[in-house]
Amino acid sequence: MRKSSVPSVLLLLATSLALLTSACLTAAPLTPLSPLTVVGSLDSTPVEVVEARIILSRGKHMVETTVPVQNNEFQGVLQVPIGNWELTVFLVDAEGMVHFQSKPQPVEITYGRPTTVELVLQPAASTVHITIDLDGYIFRKEALRARIYFNDDLYEVIREDADAPFEATLEISPGSYEFKIELYTETFHVGNRLGVGIWQLIDIAENEEVSITWRPETEDLFITGRVDTLLPAPAWLNVNGSGPQVEITWAPVEHLNLQGYIVLAKNSPLERFQPLNSIPIPTTSFLHTLDPEDLPSEIRYVVAAVSMNGFVGYYSTPQIWSP
Repeated sequence: MRKSSVPSVLLLLATSLALLTSACLTAAPLTPLSPLTVVGSLDSTPVEVVEARIILSRGKHMVETTVPVQNNEFQGVLQVPIGNWELTVFLVDAEGMVHFQSKPQPVEITYGRPTTVELVLQPAASTVHITIDLDGYIFRKEALRARIYFNDDLYEVIREDADAPFEATLEISPGSYEFKIELYTETFHVGNRLGVGIWQLIDIAENEEVSITWRPETEDLFITGRVDTLLPAPAWLNVNGSGPQVEITWAPVEHLNLQGYIVLAKNSPLERFQPLNSIPIPTTSFLHTLDPEDLPSEIRYVVAAVSMNGFVGYYSTPQIWSP
């Protein structure tokens, strides 16, 4: 991770008051103006900045002045109509390249009251070009929207159809960022999200053109399988005993995939068969112990073979026991 020392810039804006006539404003012949004084200084800077561009904007209107930077200090004065404005300052070198800029900050020019505003300039933002490469992505045609995250800042990108380029150009301040992109289909509803984005650390240098090509993270899924047919029903099912113990026997099922057998019983045609053993038994006989105080009038038994993968095969022909 790269660390750099960023000089801080402090601007002091002092407004004195005056009532002047402005020939450039046609709404009224007399417009209250206040001189806005912008003063700034730099502790140190690795590059030589020669000018400070001071810009005040309000809607479609803009007031701008350029003042020299000498010995890391500058001062500018603008005649500004009273009201609410947005102030931005850029520090440039001899070739006109911006090295520092302030975040746009609201400034209220008040009639009859001096105003002081403090601003901090930071290194100039970089232009970041992001290309989303979906070549080989399984949902390439379905991906129509993207959310791009730089820390907590969110940018949304929409393309008209699957053949349109998936690109965005953003102005990002220099620094280290946690960055991720998430793809969506027709809307940004969570149900239309195509996958969870993975956070990545990236560094954005100051005042540069940066290109990022992003591809969705995917992993290979290997699927193997085998055909497991149902085992045949055991033959020669017999039940013996007068109670309270009933012995059930059957002929073995000859199969390489045999794990064991499961015995099922029910007391009434209105009921379903219930297993008497939870784990398949390897033998071909089973002893069912009944409650001697509550013997049913009859019990129907079936037996099924169980494969090595746990699949229960076909049931045998039911046999009925009665005391």
